[in-house]
Amino acid sequence: MNNLKLIKFLFIVLAITLQTNVIASSLEIHEHKSREIGKDTPVPKIELTVFRDTMDGVNVHVEVANYVLNAPDLATKTALSSNGVLQGHAHVFVNGIKRQRLYGSDIHIPASWLKTGVNQVAISLNSHQHENWVADDQNVVGSIFIDLSRENIVLHNFTSQPITNKHAHH
Repeated sequence: MNNLKLIKFLFIVLAITLQTNVIASSLEIHEHKSREIGKDTPVPKIELTVFRDTMDGVNVHVEVANYVLNAPDLATKTALSSNGVLQGHAHVFVNGIKRQRLYGSDIHIPASWLKTGVNQVAISLNSHQHENWVADDQNVVGSIFIDLSRENIVLHNFTSQPITNKHAHH
């Protein structure tokens, strides 16, 4: 196979893999009920950053705006936190499988959750009743595709609600 045919073949395989992972993750996220964010409530924003862990797997930093990540027992009795923004937790999906809840801004993804090649980590913001927060018919979710065999492990990063005023972290 010449180089051009090989590149085209690898591109098609990568596209199919990415599409399959997006569909699987999307189905899992959509298994929960949705909860529309009120018109007067600031829409939560989410962005993911992934770092290779020196011991095992990867670490994911979850940056949110207009949102308070907390455990249910720390939440106020309403969907809004004491400072007037939505509160709740996040659901962590790896390759379309819900792995755990997230109550803070960082999570470790062990290598045992990852497969060889392309992997997808998706994190959705959820109410403490496990409803997906939705703005304009879009789940509030961040998703990142990684491949640990590459020097630069991030292949693609997506967020439904990007953070526009970013500040330095880490």
